[in-house]
Amino acid sequence: MNYMSKIAVAGIALAMSGAAAEAETKWDLSTAWPATNFQAKTAIAFADAVREETNGSVDITVHLSGEIGVKISEKLSAVENGIVQMADMLLFLQAGEEPLLSIDTLPYLIQGQDEMKAFLEVAGPTFDEIAARHNQKILYYVPWPSPGVYTKSAIVSADDMSGKRIRAFNAASFEFLKNLGAAPLEMPWGDVAAAAAAGTIDGAATSSSSGVDGKLWQFTSHFNPLNWSTSTDAVTVNLDAWNALTDDERATIEGLAAKMQPEFWAVSAAEDSGKVDILKENGMIVTSADDSLKAKSAEAGKAMWAAYIEKNPDAKPLIDAYAAKLGK
Repeated sequence: MNYMSKIAVAGIALAMSGAAAEAETKWDLSTAWPATNFQAKTAIAFADAVREETNGSVDITVHLSGEIGVKISEKLSAVENGIVQMADMLLFLQAGEEPLLSIDTLPYLIQGQDEMKAFLEVAGPTFDEIAARHNQKILYYVPWPSPGVYTKSAIVSADDMSGKRIRAFNAASFEFLKNLGAAPLEMPWGDVAAAAAAGTIDGAATSSSSGVDGKLWQFTSHFNPLNWSTSTDAVTVNLDAWNALTDDERATIEGLAAKMQPEFWAVSAAEDSGKVDILKENGMIVTSADDSLKAKSAEAGKAMWAAYIEKNPDAKPLIDAYAAKLGK
């Protein structure tokens, strides 16, 4: 090959490398969770898979809690406005903009992953419409382990809950615990351990994961996994960014989301069972609700459904269709 030919080949190679560089898409994905949290781990796994399957043409960087300045309750807005191209958002915390997204906090509506799957079959199209109104698309969901109650004495019957000062984690849990006869308190998660140690509270409502993270066995002795609700995160992408991809890139990412969502749900389930084992290993006594507490919980939950529908009429067809589907 003569000199001029070498220059021509080099020029072609340079042009091709420049085109490849221009074709590379870089996205930021904001998650509120630390690297140790399973939601963050699944988001990172998805980003890695997208990078690999698109041969690097779509490169997603996952920003963990506090790294990029997007508040946990502002994920919907951040993706809508393109502050980040993607976010892993806890849906009920976006209810300030879309009240219907708090529907999964209703007690005894969705209990566990099987019911969450059935619920999303009913509510998924409505959630897609909400996302589209906010200039984004839902790629996949990952549910959280269901909450229970950590206390210094056993909670088994309806009477056992009476007067207990239990830290609630959102408005629905506060109202639910109050309806069960408890005396719930609102406080930041960071204050729970000190309040329990000081005797300001008798316990806390939270998941098995948070119970382990907070080492609640140091301040409480009993855990009842009441499983009164199941909430979910959704991973969304800005529609402008999505539509700028090639057809092949979009198909690849959608295929990965469909393939990996069940794997991520299995991670969540394993997280719950594994953390319950850790609670037991550290001396926590795990109890179960008797018939009286189950009945009172169901009654309290359904009363809250009616109040929720009154405030959010669009929830009625979803709740009715879902309840009929499951015979609730």
